[in-house]
Amino acid sequence: MNDIADRLIDLRERWVATFSDAAVTIAPKFVNAVDSTATKSLKRSIGEKDLPKVKFTMTPEMKQAVDGIVAENVNLIKSIPEKYFTQVQTITLQSITRGRDLQYMTEELQKQFGVTRRRAEHIAIDQNNKATAELSRVRQKSLGIKRGIWIHSGGGSHPRPKHVKANGQEFDLDKGLPVGDNGEYVLPGQEINCGCSWKPVLPF
Repeated sequence: MNDIADRLIDLRERWVATFSDAAVTIAPKFVNAVDSTATKSLKRSIGEKDLPKVKFTMTPEMKQAVDGIVAENVNLIKSIPEKYFTQVQTITLQSITRGRDLQYMTEELQKQFGVTRRRAEHIAIDQNNKATAELSRVRQKSLGIKRGIWIHSGGGSHPRPKHVKANGQEFDLDKGLPVGDNGEYVLPGQEINCGCSWKPVLPF
């Protein structure tokens, strides 16, 4: 059993290293793609007649926001194999103590794979929403846009009642609206599984 445990530890370390290397490449590409999408969305909101007044450049504030989002993404990507292989190690060793119960191990590993895949998908969606909200906010502030109008996504089988009620309400981009799960001020897209967005209120 000790030999198997050592092999599992070695395998986990190799996979963690692989994910860590990949995270450094994946995270910046993800943030750049989100920034591009957010910029295109803002251009559509502003309209062609106002485009000559706007210069879309990477400001120091944008760079700071991008760096923060990249760091968060790297940490989340790294966390996936750590949690997964910890469970795989436990399941494998439990199977051995049960007399090499392969059916038990197969069923449990399938469950764990499903959980891990759903967790990865959840991370991807949540991070995309949060990154879009933050980059949009910083981009718009750099253009002198200080307020937005909340747009409820209209999706999800269990929408947040506060977010539904917030639809159409104007808010400060530095503050948001007090519609968080615990009553705190949040921006559209900041909370887990929130797909809401906002329309910028143009000062020009």
